[in-house]
Amino acid sequence: MNFIKRGLLGITRKKGKSLILLAVIFILGNIMSGAISIQQATGNVEETIKTRLGAAATVEIDYEAFENLGESEQMNFEFENLGVDLIKQIGETSYVKYYDYNVEGYLESKTVKNYYDWETDEDVLVDEDYGAHFTLKGINYAPVLDFEEEKGKLTDGRVFTQDEIDNGTPVTIISKKLAEKNNLHVGDTFVLENVIHNYDYENDKELDPITRDVVLEVIGLFEQQKVKEDTDEDEQNGMWTGIDDDYLNTMYVPNELVLAENKFELESYAESDPEFAAMLEENPEEFEYYQPMYILNNPEDVEAFEQEITPLLPELYKVSSATEQYDSIAGPIQSMSKLAKYVLIVAVVATVFITGLVVLLFLRDRKRELGIYLSLGEKRGRVVGQILIEVMVVAFIGISLSLFSGNLLAGQVSDTLMKADDNNSGYQDDFMYYGGGIQIDLTEDDVVGAYEVGLTSSYVIVFYGVGLLTILISTVIPLVYIVRLNPKKILM
Repeated sequence: MNFIKRGLLGITRKKGKSLILLAVIFILGNIMSGAISIQQATGNVEETIKTRLGAAATVEIDYEAFENLGESEQMNFEFENLGVDLIKQIGETSYVKYYDYNVEGYLESKTVKNYYDWETDEDVLVDEDYGAHFTLKGINYAPVLDFEEEKGKLTDGRVFTQDEIDNGTPVTIISKKLAEKNNLHVGDTFVLENVIHNYDYENDKELDPITRDVVLEVIGLFEQQKVKEDTDEDEQNGMWTGIDDDYLNTMYVPNELVLAENKFELESYAESDPEFAAMLEENPEEFEYYQPMYILNNPEDVEAFEQEITPLLPELYKVSSATEQYDSIAGPIQSMSKLAKYVLIVAVVATVFITGLVVLLFLRDRKRELGIYLSLGEKRGRVVGQILIEVMVVAFIGISLSLFSGNLLAGQVSDTLMKADDNNSGYQDDFMYYGGGIQIDLTEDDVVGAYEVGLTSSYVIVFYGVGLLTILISTVIPLVYIVRLNPKKILM
C-alpha cells in the first residue's frame, strides 16, 4: 500500500484524533482569518480614501518647525518667498502631471452684490462705504486647475487662452450663482474697484481712499462640484452644508492682472510711508506671494516627489499633500489594522506551537506503527509524507471552514470596535483642511463607510497561503521525531 493511501486511511481510521486536530485548526484558523480579513479591509480603505483625496501636493511654510525654534531665532529668521523659477523647476519633475501657481487679490464693488447661500428674499446688507468684497484668484494654468480636479465645473462660456494669461487680459470666470444674483451673462462686463484705505500715522488720521476701476469681461461661468447633501440634523446643529460662499464669490483671472492690482496697492502705501517705499524699491519680489499646486500622476508618488524636491526648497518649507490628511481622521481604522496585525502574529505563533504539540503527541502514540513501517524497509521520507498528508488534509478542511466563519467574526468585531471608538470620541465634525490651498471635505463617517469586510479573492489567497504554510511549519518540526526513530529499539 503506498503512503498516500495510508495517509488518507489514517484520517478515517483515527476519527477521534482527526476531529481533535480539526477543532484545533478551526479555532486558530478563525483567529487568523479574522485578523487577515481586517487587515485586508483596512488596506482597501486607505487605498480608496487616498484615491478619493487625489494626488494634489503643494509647498508651504512649516509653521510647526518654526515654532520649535528659539525665541531669538524666530526674531531673526526671514522667510524666503517661493520664486516663479523654483515653482516651474519643481513642476518639471517626472511625478507632476500638471501644476499651477496662484496670486490672490481682493477688490470691492458697490454695484455687484455678493452671493450667500443663506440669503432669503432680502438682499444681504452691504456696507455703504466699502461695498461687497470679492477674491480674485490669479491663475497661470489656462485650463484652470480647479476645473481639471472637479472642484468646479465650467457650465457656460470658455476657459482662458494662453495669450490672455501671459498678457493679463481683464477677463474673468465667475460662479453661475454670482452671475444669476447680478444678472450677468457670458460676454457682459462689470466694474470692480481697487480701493486703498490708507492711514497717516504721523498725524494720526485716516487718509482719503485711493481707488481705481477694474473692468472685467465675463468669459465663463462655473458651478461648485464637490457639495455635500444637507440633512435636517445638520441644519439644526448649524453644521457646514457644503456650499462654499467664499468659493462662489471668487473670480478667476490671469495672474498678471492680480499682480498689477497688488502692485498698485503697494505703491499707494509707499506714497505715505517712506520706509516701506525703500523696502519696496530695494526688493519688489519679496512682496509677490505665489501659492503653487501640483497634481501628481498618482497618490503613491507623493513620498518620492517629496524626497526629490525637498533639497530644492528654502529653509523651513515643506511639501504638504492631500493624502497625508488621511492619518488625521483614520483613527478607528488604523487602530483595528494595528490590532489585527498583533492578533495575526500571536495566532501564527500559537498555531505553530499548539498544532506542533498536538501532532507530536499523536506521533508518540503511533511510535510502534511507525517503527513497523521503517523495519519493513519503508523510507523515512515516505513515512514523513504519510503524516504530512494526514495533517494537511485535515488542515485544509479546517481552514476552509474557518474561512467563512472568521470573515463573519471579523465583521462583527470591526463593528464593535468602531462603535466603541465613536462613543469614546463623542461626535465627529466634518474634517476640513485648507492648508496650502488644498481643500479636503472628509469625515470619519466617510472613512468608516469605505470599510467593508468581504470575501475577496486576495483575502482568500492570502488566508490559504498563511494558514497552510503555518500548519506545514508546525507539522515539520515534530516530524524530526520520526527521522530520529530507531526501529530496532521500538520493536524490542
